[in-house]
Amino acid sequence: MSEHDQSQPNVSQPYDGVRVLELAEGISGPYAGRWLAALGADVVKVERTTGDPSRAFGPWPDDLPDDETSGLFLYLNGDKRSVTLNLDTSDGREILRELAASADIVIESFEPGYLADRGLGYDALSKDNTSLVMISITPFGQTGPNANLPATELTLYAACGQMWLTGHPDRPPLKNGGSQPSYQAGLNAFAAISGAYYGAVMHEQGSYIDLSMRETYAAMAEAFHTRASQLGIETQRSGNNLNALWGVYELSDGYGGICALPRNYPAFAEAVGLPELQEDRFADPGQRLLNNDELMAIMFGWFIGQTREDLLQLGIENRVPFGFVATMEDLTNSEHLHSRDFFAELNDDRAGSLTYPGRLWLSNGHDWKMGRAPLLGEHNVDVIHSELGYEREDLVRLRELDAI
Repeated sequence: MSEHDQSQPNVSQPYDGVRVLELAEGISGPYAGRWLAALGADVVKVERTTGDPSRAFGPWPDDLPDDETSGLFLYLNGDKRSVTLNLDTSDGREILRELAASADIVIESFEPGYLADRGLGYDALSKDNTSLVMISITPFGQTGPNANLPATELTLYAACGQMWLTGHPDRPPLKNGGSQPSYQAGLNAFAAISGAYYGAVMHEQGSYIDLSMRETYAAMAEAFHTRASQLGIETQRSGNNLNALWGVYELSDGYGGICALPRNYPAFAEAVGLPELQEDRFADPGQRLLNNDELMAIMFGWFIGQTREDLLQLGIENRVPFGFVATMEDLTNSEHLHSRDFFAELNDDRAGSLTYPGRLWLSNGHDWKMGRAPLLGEHNVDVIHSELGYEREDLVRLRELDAI
C-alpha cells in the first residue's frame, strides 16, 4: 500500500446500493458508467445481442481480434454486469421495463426518439418510478435542426470549433489527438448524473437530462466565444507558438516548451544565459513584441541544444515555466503518477495482465473499484433469472426468439 492509498477495509462507497442501467454504447455513456461503477454502483450494461460495437476496437493481446479482449471495451466497462437484450422484440422491451422499474439511473445513447418509439422513453420508464434519473447522450442533443444527424469524432471536433483553433495559421485546421469530445461528454454526464441523483434522493423526484456532445466540448473553447461575441474578433490559429515565450520547440531528444508571462522574463533570461536576452529590445516588454520573430529564432536555436530532463531541471531551479512534451511511455513510467496510485493493475482471464489509468482523485473517505469488464451476456442468468424471476426455460425461449 502506498503512502497515498487511503482505502479502508469494507469502507462504503458513494454509490453503494445504487442501480444503474447502461444502454449506452461507444465511449461517452460507458465512460460515465465506468466512474459510477468504480464508486460502488451496480451498473447493468444492457448490450445488443451482438455486443457493444466498442468490443470490435483494439488494441488486443498479440493483435488477435477478440470481442472479449478489446482494450477499449475493457477500459470503459470494468466492474459492470452485462445483459443482452434485443429491444426490437416485445420480450426484450418488457425485460427492460422490469429492469428500469427498480433502477435509480438510466444512461442511454440511442438516436433521438429510438427509445420513445419503443415505449421506453423517460415518460414511460418513470411512470411507475418517479425518482428515476435518465440521461441521453447524443452528438447534437434531442432537439434542434441537427438532432438526428450522426457524427464521428472528426465531425465533432469540427462542429465544436476546436479544429478551427488547432494548427498553424497558414495550414488547414487540425484534429486533436484521441477522442476528447466523447470523453468530455462522459465526464460531463457523470457530473450531471451525480447532481440529478442527489436531487432525486433529496426531493424524491427524478429528472431527464438531454446532453449534447457538441455543446459539452464547444463550452471548452473558453474565451474564444466571448471574444467573438463581444468584440467581433475572429480567432485565428496560432500553431504551437503564440509568441516567442509561449510555445513549443524541438529539443535534442524530443519537444519542450515555455509558457512565460512578462513577470517571468528576468528569471528566464538569467536561466538561459544568453547575453543578448538582457538587451532592451528583448528585456523591455514593448520592444520584445516588436522583435518577437528575432527572439523566436534565438529560442529555436537554444532549445535544440537542450535535453528534456535538463530543460525541466533548469525550470525547477530557476522558477521558470519550462517543461517537456511527455510521451505515452513517459506517462506510463511516471514515478509521480505511480506514487499517487494513478494506475490500476488488473488481471483479466482472457486478456492477461493490464494496466489502466485509474483514479481521477484521491479520497480518505472512499476508494475505487477497478475490476474486470464483463463477457457479453455474462450476467443474463443472474439478472433475468435470479433477480427478475424468469424461469430457466424462459431464458431458452428468449434466446430462441433472439430477445436475449
